[in-house]
Amino acid sequence: MASPLLPYANALVRVTSKGGVSTVNGYLVEAAGPVYLFRCFMKRQQYKGVSSGSVKQPLPSQLGGELMTGASGDQFYYRGFYLQKATVSSGFDWRGDLSGVTWTNITAADDALRAGTRVEFAIGTQDTMTATVERNTGVYGGTGIDSILYAEIGGVELQLTGAEVLN
Repeated sequence: MASPLLPYANALVRVTSKGGVSTVNGYLVEAAGPVYLFRCFMKRQQYKGVSSGSVKQPLPSQLGGELMTGASGDQFYYRGFYLQKATVSSGFDWRGDLSGVTWTNITAADDALRAGTRVEFAIGTQDTMTATVERNTGVYGGTGIDSILYAEIGGVELQLTGAEVLN
């Protein structure tokens, strides 16, 4: 069953999973694994005075706010649900036409979105940003009440931090 949130999906997450490890010229080299695209319903947390709100980048304490010469921005906390998953090629234009993509519904936490994973993230019509997965399970670790909620919502909770660079 498709998620009741699917008509309101407003974000995409693209992640290149980790592949096998091999030895090349005496060095251990990790190959890129499959590329996954997740369709999500996400919300940006925008309130101030708490750790999950906006954080100015660079911080004023970092060289007087001039650490990134000529650029500044905000780091935000994004929270929502990932609803569907697709496997795409590494060169696939994931911000373009998605009509030919075969989606599967999410029924459990996905290993490709483990905490600490760096992903490409796009919400609405904003530019693509690099984000970090903070959590990909619910308040109860994906069991108990979480499993009941996921069955009804048709997706799994996802929390990301991502920065928007401004000029």
